[in-house]
Amino acid sequence: MFSKQQLLRQVGYLTSAATATATATAKAPPKHSSQANFGSASASSSHSSHSVVDGHSHGDSESESAHVVCFSAQSAQQLVGKLLQQRSQDIQRFIHTQSATGQRAKATQQQHQQQQTTTKFAMSSLAAEPLQAHKPDEITASGDKEAETPGLGASCHDVASASASAGKKPCFNTGLGEILQFMELIGNLKHTKRTGWVLRDVNDCESISGHMYRMSMLTFLLDGSEGLNQIRCMELALVHDLAESLVGDITPFCGVSKDEKRAMEFKAMEDICKLIEPRGKRIMELFEEYEHGQSAESKFVKDLDRLDMVMQAFEYEKRDNCLLKHQEFFDSTEGKFNHPFVKKLVNEIYEQRDVLAKAKGATPPPAIEVPNMEKPSKVANGHESSS
Repeated sequence: MFSKQQLLRQVGYLTSAATATATATAKAPPKHSSQANFGSASASSSHSSHSVVDGHSHGDSESESAHVVCFSAQSAQQLVGKLLQQRSQDIQRFIHTQSATGQRAKATQQQHQQQQTTTKFAMSSLAAEPLQAHKPDEITASGDKEAETPGLGASCHDVASASASAGKKPCFNTGLGEILQFMELIGNLKHTKRTGWVLRDVNDCESISGHMYRMSMLTFLLDGSEGLNQIRCMELALVHDLAESLVGDITPFCGVSKDEKRAMEFKAMEDICKLIEPRGKRIMELFEEYEHGQSAESKFVKDLDRLDMVMQAFEYEKRDNCLLKHQEFFDSTEGKFNHPFVKKLVNEIYEQRDVLAKAKGATPPPAIEVPNMEKPSKVANGHESSS
């Protein structure tokens, strides 16, 4: 196969040769040699015989020589034309082949990059490896070796097969029954009402999962300028109340101390995460991050938790035509918001609430004292316990 440059050089050479040949032929004087003119008597005789056979008179030898020259030039041009056409077709095939090869290489590269991107974002913002703690540059490209140590882009099935032979945990080391149990526990959050509203006799109040869903949706308001990891915030919002699927929504009015509540929730999270190991480790790390409240993301999500509560209280006051009735929920969050944007949203809620309350002539109810959860309280479900 000729290279593109070689073909182009040949075409240029043939074109120049054809032009030179045609020019030289056109300028060449007619030859009067014995071969051209058949200058003997036998040539004349032969010419006469030829004229009789054709039925035409061919004129003198000079016109015949010109005819031969024109015929030769025409044949040379046709030959060159055919060669040019053939070389042009070769060039087109070469260019097409090179283009197709380049497109395939580009498509393969894009697919590889897309696979790496998919793998990167398929993982949590915790940047946890799927199973092994291999770095991309530590993963070899050899066939057998790659099968033994699957890379970041390996499928769940491939990882499971390779890990099983190596004695490592597959994607899910528990059975389908445990996964269904995990789903049922999450389903509890869809139907479990938030305790604070139940204690205040709010009809058709929100569920725990509804509360977490709106918090998660609020993370879409982040645009990156705050320096917060939006995916991490979304994960924290989805996980922060997961333990309540087992222990319920414990409030300060439930007679449980903060330490007891913390111990109960951590034990519940351990039981929940065991059902989907090794993926449960990620959920547990998110839960611990939220509970410790040290990262910027966990602090922001805690602000979303309080924001959703005061917004929900305002919504119930408007829906049930009882403005200012749920003042206790506003009092419990007073001065606890940190993020500037969340503060603006809370101020907007306060302003709209005050405008409606003045228009309706509403007055706030007597303040309700919230029990201290630092130690066990004698108050349970909003009433003094008998014990």
